[in-house]
Amino acid sequence: MRKLFIGITFGTCLALASGASAQPLGLGTSPQGTLTYAIGAAVAKTLGEKGMQSRVQPNSGTGTMIPLVNSGEIDVGFANTLELYDAFHGVDTFKGSANPKLRTIGVVFPIRVGLFVRADSSIKSIKDMKGKTIAYGFTSQEIIKKTIDAMLATEGLTIKDLKPVLVPNIVRGVDEFIGGRVDITTFAVGAAKVSEADAAVSGIRYISLTNTPAALAALKKEFRTAYIAKVNPAPNFAGVKEPIEIMQYDYTIFASANLSADRAKAITAIIAENKESLGQGQPLFKQLNPDRLYTNIEVPFHDGAIAYYREKGIKEVK
Repeated sequence: MRKLFIGITFGTCLALASGASAQPLGLGTSPQGTLTYAIGAAVAKTLGEKGMQSRVQPNSGTGTMIPLVNSGEIDVGFANTLELYDAFHGVDTFKGSANPKLRTIGVVFPIRVGLFVRADSSIKSIKDMKGKTIAYGFTSQEIIKKTIDAMLATEGLTIKDLKPVLVPNIVRGVDEFIGGRVDITTFAVGAAKVSEADAAVSGIRYISLTNTPAALAALKKEFRTAYIAKVNPAPNFAGVKEPIEIMQYDYTIFASANLSADRAKAITAIIAENKESLGQGQPLFKQLNPDRLYTNIEVPFHDGAIAYYREKGIKEVK
C-alpha cells in the first residue's frame, strides 16, 4: 500500500502560498447552506491559517460554477467525482460542453446523500415513494437529479412513478419540503440545511436503501461512481436515528489549469497536511485519507499537485 509521507513544514507551505500570488484565491461553491459552500468555507479558513488568502464565491450551483473554474474566472472548485468527470469530458450532465482546463487537486472524502421525509411520514422505503411529490429538476445542479434517479432505481422506480415539483437547486428543494409542498427531497447527510429542515418540521427521517447486488447495479447504471454503505447515527446527522444503508460517492477539490503550479502545489500541501483544521470547519474532512488524495478519476491532475505527490514518493505519479 502506498503511504503519503507528510513532511512539508508550515514555513514551506507559507512560502509557497505567499510566493505564488498576492491575489486572493477564488473558491467556487454552490449557495450558502449547501455542502460545497461548507467545504469552501472550511478550506478558506485553513488556507488563511497557513498564509494563503482566499474568498468563497457562491454560485447558483455546480453546473454554473464548474465552467467558471474551467475558464479561470474562479481558481478552485469542489464537486463529486462523477460531476467532475462529466464536466471534463463533456458527457452526460455536461453533454456537448466539455471543460478541458479542469485539473484535479485531490480526492478528499466520501459524501453520503439520501432521500428524506418527515419523521411521521408513512413512507418507509423507496417503493413507498410511488405517487408521492418530490423535489426535482435542479436546473443549476443537474448532478442532484442523477442522485435521485439512482436512488429510485434501486427499487425499480423512475421519476415517472412520482410527482416531481421542479426546483432550481438543492436548497430550494429543502425549502419546498419545509413549506409542505413536497413529500420527499434530498441532501447530504450532516449538512446544516438538513438540520434546519429537521427543526422546522419537528423531525425528518432518511430512507434506507436496499443493499443487494441488484440494487447496487441499478444505482451504478445511473451514477457510475456511486456505492451503497452503512451510516450510523451521530449527533450532527439529523434524520439518522438508526443504522441505515445510503448512497455514497467521493468528493474532489479541483482547479483551473490556469492556476500557477506553485499555487496549486501549496494548496495540495495544505489540504494533505491539515486534516484536523479542515475537520473543525467541515466534519466530513475528518474522513480525509492522504493516501487517497492521488486517485485516478480520469480527470488529469494539476501539474502543481503532481509535483507535491512526486515529492512525497507516490509511485503511481508519472
